[in-house]
Amino acid sequence: MKEKSRKFIKLLGLFFVLSLSLSSSVAQFIPELKLNVTEYTLKNGLRVLIYVDSSAPIVTTQMWYKVGGYYEPSGYTGISHLLEHMAFKGSKKYGPGEYSRIIDDNGGEDNGFTSDLYTAYYENLAKDRYEIALDLESERMNNLLLDPEEFVPEKQVVMEERRLGENSPTSVLWDEFYATAYLVHPYRTPVIGWMDDLERITRDDVANYYRTYYSPENAVLVVGGDVEPAEVIKQVEKYLNNIKSKPVPKKDFYNAEPSQTGERRIMVKRDVKSPTLMIGYHISGLNDPDFYVFEVIEGILLRGKSSRCYKRLIHQKEFALNVWGGNDIQKDPGMFYFYVTPRSTDLIDSTEQAIYDELEHLKKDIVATEELERIKNQVVASNIFGRDRIQSVGFQLARYTITAGSYEFIEKYPERIAVVTKEDIIRVAKKYFYEDNRTVGILLPVESTLHREDPTREERK
Repeated sequence: MKEKSRKFIKLLGLFFVLSLSLSSSVAQFIPELKLNVTEYTLKNGLRVLIYVDSSAPIVTTQMWYKVGGYYEPSGYTGISHLLEHMAFKGSKKYGPGEYSRIIDDNGGEDNGFTSDLYTAYYENLAKDRYEIALDLESERMNNLLLDPEEFVPEKQVVMEERRLGENSPTSVLWDEFYATAYLVHPYRTPVIGWMDDLERITRDDVANYYRTYYSPENAVLVVGGDVEPAEVIKQVEKYLNNIKSKPVPKKDFYNAEPSQTGERRIMVKRDVKSPTLMIGYHISGLNDPDFYVFEVIEGILLRGKSSRCYKRLIHQKEFALNVWGGNDIQKDPGMFYFYVTPRSTDLIDSTEQAIYDELEHLKKDIVATEELERIKNQVVASNIFGRDRIQSVGFQLARYTITAGSYEFIEKYPERIAVVTKEDIIRVAKKYFYEDNRTVGILLPVESTLHREDPTREERK
């Protein structure tokens, strides 16, 4: 049996043992979950995480920059994502399109993505070729051309992506919902940016942004797979040690958002056949112990067909076609949200009330010990199953190094889920799930009307 298959079967077995067991404690599996990670910092401040996994002869190389929508100045929303696009358009050493062509010619794959808190680039190659990726990433960090002739058409590509979002009813609901739930915090802004800002951003704006944030001390490099840490360090120093760092603006918006003091509602009307209902509550940040309680609450209410909201809204009451959502926390205090497709406009009120009823149930001691243990096991099992690929482990290592301050967040996750109690669930439900802390968004077909004594307000508070 191949090593890759053995690893997958081991994870699969652990997943099902945790998922189905009512009596086994999460804690007894924690020793199985430690990661083989070597951490190293270059003289220029670049943080390097080396993850050893010899289950397959491949290596993932990932460069993550601590910059995204969260860091963008007013009037320049979407500039991080626009820079990501330009990062594939040529450097001093490699011309436009050369990055992906080189990786493809060597049998690998590459891509990039932008979020609120980071911009990441990755290459997956055979173990004897990962040095190619280090060369490419050193060029991307230090020598992008940002050619004006490439900038104009690429900006149009990004603006077309924004235009497609504006034409998507559900995307509009998401954007309006978060822009209403957050009045000040940058989470209110879509990562792709607002169209007015994209129109005004120039090539020089992007160049200045690149020089400001694409710095070794503002980055995390992950090299994971069938590697020897000492050899990786040698290769990383060869390609990246001589790039000079520069001061990077520090931004912390943790306390930027004022406390919500009353329910906020929005209504969006578009050419759709079915309505959509979104409900969200402001909750804790990633490094708050309540984060783990919300992970368990998500399991109780929304994970899978056995979850309470799924059973109530879809099977028992037949109010909705689907329901999902959960714990949306990236770093600063986030949202716990519900996303539901009611069967008809007439069922929106009933669907909404059913969700509130389930939240009220959490405030009472009605979570049985057996149910709680089963849910905690499933939450941990799901987290474990997300590590079945070397690339996925690399994503987790970098993401939590940036958002939580250390990759050790991953290793501590199971034990912190294990200690969540029924009392924690009651306390957290009472603390966060109340009307004045709530934002509601409704997407309706153009011709429909909600018949209520207190009509949904369209203005933003």
